[in-house]
Amino acid sequence: MYLLYGLLIFAMIFFLVLPITDARTVRMKLSIASSLGLMLVASLVVTRLIH
Repeated sequence: MYLLYGLLIFAMIFFLVLPITDARTVRMKLSIASSLGLMLVASLVVTRLIH
């Protein structure tokens, strides 16, 4: 699970450091960051419910 968490956090950081050039890039960054954040939260909740 630590590998999954690390990959999700790395992907979020990668997309947050991309340069903002126009409104389409901002929407892309927000949607990717929020979806990766939701995936991280969902993976944390599912692992807690299993135990």
